[in-house]
Amino acid sequence: MAKKISDEECTANYERLVQLFREAVPGADRFSVVAGYGMDVGMTNFIVVRQTTYTYSNYAVGYDERENEIVILPVDRDLSAYGNAFSLNRDTVIKAKQSWLSKEITIRDNSLPKKYIQFSVPEWINDDEDEVVIAVKQVEQAKDFIEFFKTRFTK
Repeated sequence: MAKKISDEECTANYERLVQLFREAVPGADRFSVVAGYGMDVGMTNFIVVRQTTYTYSNYAVGYDERENEIVILPVDRDLSAYGNAFSLNRDTVIKAKQSWLSKEITIRDNSLPKKYIQFSVPEWINDDEDEVVIAVKQVEQAKDFIEFFKTRFTK
């Protein structure tokens, strides 16, 4: 059973995530920021065995309602480092949608490494037994992002 992480630690993680976003992204003050995570499933078939691999990614997701822009910054789980941010604008993405079943967001854009990205924006994660995603508490922030995505970015 996973250990529960305190509200204070979840809130501190969210604040550190926002701080990383502000450090990494020029003009970051115009963005609201939420934590997101994605899971990539890879399968390899052998003669008798099928191997499935799961790769988890954590993101600081910034969004600007005025510019209809989303900036996604890959971050490591312990919030000590980040990768290269990429910017997506509603006018240039091929498709952007949210699954009604899993609530996972998919954005297709030719500028992305795999031509698409999938991620979820949880309101709260406080018991990750595998310790692969960042424990956060962002109830209002997640609701605001989903509202922005559904009304202003979906295509």
